Amino acid sequence: MTQCVKCNYDKKGIESLVFQGEIWNKIRNNICMDCWSEWEDDMQMKVMNEYTLDLSNKQHRKYLTEKMKEFLSLN
Repeated sequence: MTQCVKCNYDKKGIESLVFQGEIWNKIRNNICMDCWSEWEDDMQMKVMNEYTLDLSNKQHRKYLTEKMKEFLSLN
């Protein structure tokens, strides 16, 4: 169980996350599977489309990461 910082509930945590690094450890340890799925399956694409992000652009990837942290209450 994970005490999720986004929804403030104890819920099932993320079992596997293919990414590595500090931010991904924060997500794995502080975000429940439901909130992660909400980002990954819905909001991420909305942000990418709304801001016409090109993930081959380093600045766009950084912007998407900032929006993800904001959405998941990790700031």
